[in-house]
Amino acid sequence: MNLVVGKLVGYAESNMELSRYDAAKLRFMLEIIFLNLSELILFIVIFAAIGRLTEFFVAVGALMSVRIFSGGFHFKKYRYCVILTGTILAAAILVLPDVSQMNGVLEGLIFVTILLNIVLAPVSKRNAAHSRKSNIRMKVISTLILFVYALWLLGSRDNLYVSIVAWMLFIQAVQLIIGKVLILRGDRKKRYG
Repeated sequence: MNLVVGKLVGYAESNMELSRYDAAKLRFMLEIIFLNLSELILFIVIFAAIGRLTEFFVAVGALMSVRIFSGGFHFKKYRYCVILTGTILAAAILVLPDVSQMNGVLEGLIFVTILLNIVLAPVSKRNAAHSRKSNIRMKVISTLILFVYALWLLGSRDNLYVSIVAWMLFIQAVQLIIGKVLILRGDRKKRYG
């Protein structure tokens, strides 16, 4: 991957007159794109092999539709991200119980998910500063998306994918807790060193 990214950045530097800063930004963006693409391809292959490709796309779609606005925590190492993401997807698709027919459980998951989002979102990396206005906008968008999901989940209990979506949204809310704790812990270390 480094070879491909290096070639692309080199080509851009020689043909587009990029500054060092712009070249560094381009390198970072390309690395993120290629890492995420490789992770996506890996999971597509795995879930296709076990016959759960549709469930995978439903889970990833639900997760990403909220996560891009609410944020979460990120590992510094790619392999840890792949392991945790794979574990979360496998749990939601293969292991966690079907909550669509369980009395009160689906409603509880939805309520806790929306509440955690309202209280904690958005969670971004410590070094990514956003304006108060931007944070409020992200919180409102992610909360509205969750309300739409809540209406769909409660009205479509017989849909095969209700439990997968409910669990993925709940797990995303739990990631907000972890992300916020890590940020607060890092801020405390900076202050009290």
